[in-house]
Amino acid sequence: MLIESIEKEFVADKKFEGLTENSLTSYHVLFRNFNSFLTEQGIEQLEDVSGRTIKAYLHWNAERGNKARSINSKLKLIRAFCRWLHEESLTETLLTKGIKSLKQDENPKIVKTEDVRAALSYLRRIKRREDTFTARRNYAIIVFFVGTGLRIGEVERLNWADINFEESLIMLNLTKSRKAQSVPLSEELARELLDWRLYLEKKFEKLPAPLFVTREGIRLTRTGMQNFFKRLKKNAGITGTFSPHALRAYFIKSLLQKGGNLREVQLLARHSKITVTQLYIGYFQSELKDAIDEHNPLGGLI
Repeated sequence: MLIESIEKEFVADKKFEGLTENSLTSYHVLFRNFNSFLTEQGIEQLEDVSGRTIKAYLHWNAERGNKARSINSKLKLIRAFCRWLHEESLTETLLTKGIKSLKQDENPKIVKTEDVRAALSYLRRIKRREDTFTARRNYAIIVFFVGTGLRIGEVERLNWADINFEESLIMLNLTKSRKAQSVPLSEELARELLDWRLYLEKKFEKLPAPLFVTREGIRLTRTGMQNFFKRLKKNAGITGTFSPHALRAYFIKSLLQKGGNLREVQLLARHSKITVTQLYIGYFQSELKDAIDEHNPLGGLI
């Protein structure tokens, strides 16, 4: 059986099951990459794919500069595909059996506080100087990410109808876990959003449905947000990590620093497992070690 035909059948099956568009896109990207490797190897039929083929594919990506995190992400998707193949009796064995994930740096990439300040300071200056649509929107986007810790896909899908100002809640109808959830809306963020909405109501005859839009009133896509983050990092002179996901990590770390207990932070971050939240505790502890090395009362005494 042709591998590409089976891949299309798998994607169609997952779409029918209700897999999110982002997840479906991830599979499309994976299969393009996987098929490039198979073409180099002269493999077209599923019968010619084995566990050794999967391992060789992962090595192939490593040789092209893929980091452990990227390779593990590919392996996670391939495992799901191979489980489906086995369940559908298309393979006699589970092709990924015995293939282990690579060890990777467990510390989450987190934006530094000074870089968050630099970004907001830069955007405020632009906003005061130009007061353009882009300046207002971009400032609102960064404030929103910092104030909610939402994932980029969740922000992309948000509509004004999802913002409940009366109950101070942001409703998430489609999350990573594919469950409807809500997150608290702080007073500070509510004020910024109301200011942004008022501006949109004046600019457009009718308030656009999406929370963040282009100048034409069309929903701002994930790619559009990512490009904005790259430009902002360069323009604000930020040299460290700066991305939507790193701002989510900053949100979680800040909650822990300011006294939030582990369970509270897990709920606010909407981590399915508390062990994920604990990764940030480890990161925070390394910062405490740096602080005590710098400010230890024993310094200069012995």
